[in-house]
Amino acid sequence: MKRDNVNYAVVGVFVLLVFAAFIALMFRLTGHAGPADHYVVHYANVTGLKFGTGVFYEGYQVGQVERITPVQLERGVHYKLDLSVEQGWRIPADSVAEVVASGLISQVQIQIQQGDSARSLEPGMEIRGIEQRDLFSALSAAASGINDLSQTGVAPVLRTLDARITEVADELVDFRRRDLSPLVRGLHQHLNGELVPQAARTLASLDASAARLERILGSDNERRIGELLQHADQVALGLGDLVQRVEQTRQQMDGVLHDLDALIARNDAAVDEAVAHARAALAKLDSSLGVVDERIGSVMYHLEGSAQQTHELTRALRQNPARLLRSDAVPATAVPP
Repeated sequence: MKRDNVNYAVVGVFVLLVFAAFIALMFRLTGHAGPADHYVVHYANVTGLKFGTGVFYEGYQVGQVERITPVQLERGVHYKLDLSVEQGWRIPADSVAEVVASGLISQVQIQIQQGDSARSLEPGMEIRGIEQRDLFSALSAAASGINDLSQTGVAPVLRTLDARITEVADELVDFRRRDLSPLVRGLHQHLNGELVPQAARTLASLDASAARLERILGSDNERRIGELLQHADQVALGLGDLVQRVEQTRQQMDGVLHDLDALIARNDAAVDEAVAHARAALAKLDSSLGVVDERIGSVMYHLEGSAQQTHELTRALRQNPARLLRSDAVPATAVPP
């Protein structure tokens, strides 16, 4: 009988030891290995975070997430996270708690990045939080930025350039029609309508004067008249040369005016052709921007679909990583219970 009591006592002590070891192991696995300090951090999104999520300080695990509490604010819902950290662990006041994931399908964790402040946070104080960065969201934001740039940056510049080129071309055409052409016509009319007839009238007047002098003067002044006529002839020859030079000048001016008209006509065609090419180039560029805009929308649609599928896959694998190693289907040769 006494031997049986001893056996029962040994068995009881063994069971108590096993139970104590089990309790110690559970505390160890859940992060309650000893006394801890509590801190607070706020996030707007707690995807992947839950009770027991590890808290790391520069890569070394110092605690875990104890509680996640929703907080209703005027601008929406934020989440308050209570973190338990090893008691006495010094955290600088300018440290930040960032939600990170070490791999594509790995579980998220809270990484505390050490600050440079000499002042330490007291237990119960708040650690500044940084949201988790999403690669696909960044790609979507970049594509949206390119689309906005094409709509608000490049297109207005092209429209302004087109309007400016059209305005300059219209000003050139108006200058040719309003100023240059009337000036050329005025010079032509002045030469043909005033200078040449005036020279002809002057010659006619000189001839009439010579005839009247010949009738008026007698034989006594024949010599003088001869000399006078000789001088008159010289003057007439000089005037003839002058008229000839004036006529040559008029012909040269006609050539210059003709060259000016041809130059203006050639420049008018060149300006019109340049404006037409510029407008065609702008139309092609606008069409290319439209095609790029449509292709960017399609690419972003496929990227968003791929991002959603990848997110669902990673979420499923984070919740149950064993799916990578085994299947949920029961083998056909399994023996029913």
